[in-house]
Amino acid sequence: MSATLSRIYRHPIKSIGVEELKDASLEEGRVLPCDREWAVLHERSKVGVGAEGRADSWGQKINFVIGRSAPGLMGVTSRMLDNGHILLEHPEQWHLEIDPEREADQRKLFEWLRTFWPDSAPRPTALVRGPDRAFTDDPLPYVSLIGQASLDDLSARVGKQIDRRRFRANLWVEGWEPFAEMDLIGKTVRVGEAELQLRACIGRCRATDANIETGERDIDMLEELERHYGHTDLGVFCLVTKPGRIARGDKIEVL
Repeated sequence: MSATLSRIYRHPIKSIGVEELKDASLEEGRVLPCDREWAVLHERSKVGVGAEGRADSWGQKINFVIGRSAPGLMGVTSRMLDNGHILLEHPEQWHLEIDPEREADQRKLFEWLRTFWPDSAPRPTALVRGPDRAFTDDPLPYVSLIGQASLDDLSARVGKQIDRRRFRANLWVEGWEPFAEMDLIGKTVRVGEAELQLRACIGRCRATDANIETGERDIDMLEELERHYGHTDLGVFCLVTKPGRIARGDKIEVL
């Protein structure tokens, strides 16, 4: 199967913004650099704030402000700036640049989020950095990957083009057959200079129901996946087994 790396995405703040990259350097046993490095806790979180504003533990996604509870967040884009600040943008909000380590800027972020966060949901309380790992949905330092043909097949069956950014995957692959990535679990692929072992399927949640452009739920993604494929998975988790540089257009080779 001839395949190439077509897209690279990261999400500096978990569930709040997506940023497209041209290239990245992968480290063995680590997530994509700056991916889900930060997350917003809320008043019902079981994760606490430790030294230097870091979370005192990794936590499941229920502990954070996420798109499943606030679909409007799915329309946020983000960008890491050279000075370490994060720029957040949304078609229905003003642009916000924050220093994530500055308390005053964290309060600005919480105010900015009020537009998207339901009154019935627990209010945001703290922006924290991970203790020793990223705030990925799994405690292992996975990089996520989806074959574009898998999404194209789903879009055709649903009858509408589904934006890839709904799925918050790091890497998108062109050239594989639909759902071929699931058949490769246990195998290793070479992407540019790096190597990744495909480890597990990604089960989806209701955050993917939301339209990226409008922030409104316009599809029952779990129902559609179950109806057409008999499961609610899309994409796979990968573990970086050999470090190296990756870039859009890199050839992908199954080893």
